[in-house]
Amino acid sequence: MPCSRLAGAVTGVCDELTMFKKLWNSFQSDKPEQGGDAPPLFDQAKLKMLADFFPIGKKVRYYPEYQHDIVFPTIVLAYRINDHYLYSRDSVLTDDAGTPTAFLVEGAGMVPWNKVIKFQLLLPDTSDLERKLDYFTRAELGRHGQFQQGNTLSLMGDSVGRGVPTVDTRVERRQVMRSGPYADSSTVLTTLDFDTLGLADKRLKQRVQTHVSAGLHIAVDGPPFVCILGDFSDNALRLTVANPGEVMPPMTSNETVVVSFSLDGEGADYAIRCTVFRREDDYCVVNLDRIFKSGEFQKIHAMDIMEIKTGLLNRHAS
Repeated sequence: MPCSRLAGAVTGVCDELTMFKKLWNSFQSDKPEQGGDAPPLFDQAKLKMLADFFPIGKKVRYYPEYQHDIVFPTIVLAYRINDHYLYSRDSVLTDDAGTPTAFLVEGAGMVPWNKVIKFQLLLPDTSDLERKLDYFTRAELGRHGQFQQGNTLSLMGDSVGRGVPTVDTRVERRQVMRSGPYADSSTVLTTLDFDTLGLADKRLKQRVQTHVSAGLHIAVDGPPFVCILGDFSDNALRLTVANPGEVMPPMTSNETVVVSFSLDGEGADYAIRCTVFRREDDYCVVNLDRIFKSGEFQKIHAMDIMEIKTGLLNRHAS
């Protein structure tokens, strides 16, 4: 190869190496400096919300795999901080405002809040509650049930004003405790998703206000009580008497009834099996349970709710 061509090739390689070195140095300079304090993985305000709404020993509710109509009771048995269990609220150290500042971990001493790298909850194994569900609902939870690894359990605390504290957790495993106060007990270990921790506005389940004639079926063979569908939400509907002076038929809490109504005034477009939540002389509120489709009552889904809502909102449209 002529010297001039060789020199040009060498120069080109050197230029490429120089450019690569600049890019590498730039990449290295963007990395955080080693040896400094790493930023905390958890927000202290979120830790306070958890300690306030889901403290150790608190009885709460949950629904598995985003199945809002399946609600079970549970209890926060323990926090698990950096793979160590805390069984008492006294293990959570707080300042005067109730904000967690550190956690007393047996065998590891005091762990400051900004040194927490893993935060988990220990819950009791409530698999036996699944037996209360019907066949189709159990099938939706899968053959391995609600506590299959990776499943989501959404916890709900007591109502706070117009909001409900909620947080999603991921199932890590079912386990029988080997030691501690719950030794030989079957439990479920879950990992918190702090991004989902917050107050869910109860008003988000918006009601569609309407005035549709409906039939309230109390007895299987008896005639329906004619009333008015006053409003419809994702999980309940409100029925009022059709005429002043009329009185709602006798009903007991949790009694099963069927509500039928039509959007065009011709026949019964929908028949929904419900359970009585509240009964007064001039109105009642019933919780949605199942919808009649294909010759049988089936679990009511979000698409059914949206279909009914859009029908109610547009029933006067030309």
